Amino acid sequence: MDKNESKLKRLFNKIKSIKHIEIIIAVIAVIIMVIIYFSSFSAASDKDKTAKVQTDDYCMQMKQEITKAVADLCGSTPTVVINWDGGISYVTSASSNGSVSSSQITTPPSTSSPVIKEIYPKALGVVVICQGGDNVKTKLDIISAISVLLDISPEKINVFPAKK
Repeated sequence: MDKNESKLKRLFNKIKSIKHIEIIIAVIAVIIMVIIYFSSFSAASDKDKTAKVQTDDYCMQMKQEITKAVADLCGSTPTVVINWDGGISYVTSASSNGSVSSSQITTPPSTSSPVIKEIYPKALGVVVICQGGDNVKTKLDIISAISVLLDISPEKINVFPAKK
């Protein structure tokens, strides 16, 4: 036991003999805080990337469905361009002191607050280029279908004939 105590005493004396030990300890503490800060920043960045992937998946799925519907209407493979507004936002419920309040946020919610509803991006406008785009009936059918599928006004949808 004496041997262990003497080793500890020698170690303690060595540490005490180091000049400016307070500065070294402060520098180590600052380094640890910087590492913790940037690791939490990286975790927040991962949440943003997840939200972007979900938004991209939704937008691509809707574009594929509209492209298929337009292809069925015009008989050829169309080019469809959709302009989207924003990303997915979430409506969450938070309770404090027995009361429930709702708030809308644009990043993935924390696991502590339940998601009531997801709000997907809204289409701002659509351009379709297809064979038969100069035929009035086909053009009106395409505009009507896209208007219903994306819940946007027909004025925000343009159909153009493809060059031959």
